[in-house]
Amino acid sequence: MANIEIIDGVTHVNVSTSVGRNGVNSESDVLAVQALMKFALEGRPVWHGIKFPEPTGTMDRRTQELIKHFQRHQKRITKRGKIDGRIDPAKGLYVNGSANFWTIRALNVEAVESWAVWNRIGRNHVHAIGLLYPAFKAAIGDEGVGTLNLPLDGGSNGVGTLGLELE
Repeated sequence: MANIEIIDGVTHVNVSTSVGRNGVNSESDVLAVQALMKFALEGRPVWHGIKFPEPTGTMDRRTQELIKHFQRHQKRITKRGKIDGRIDPAKGLYVNGSANFWTIRALNVEAVESWAVWNRIGRNHVHAIGLLYPAFKAAIGDEGVGTLNLPLDGGSNGVGTLGLELE
């Protein structure tokens, strides 16, 4: 199942298995990638005229082509990464100690930028995508990130505690 992770201090949608060419293509992971791509890229000038599929979770030819197209675009801009038509789960910031970003991470960066620049609704890009595509929330297990809203008990040195006890 696709999920939410904090990578380098930023909330990201991550896939649990590979999506695209020769990938596992689980429904929730494919849906998460489709929703991220549609949210992040549709309507941008560089993507003008490209049809983005609705997020359904079905791996189709169009989604596979878009993954490869996105990787080519990233390679042109960053001069890094590989074009293999596949999105693998991010394991940290960079691919296996290289200077290459994971494709899923690059897609999240684009989604954050779209959310911020276009002043979209929602607390963050993940929340905004969930508002636009309700199936996305189910695919990622709702949002997975939140707060506990627990008050701190004041301490004399300015550091408080949550006042929790172990049983």
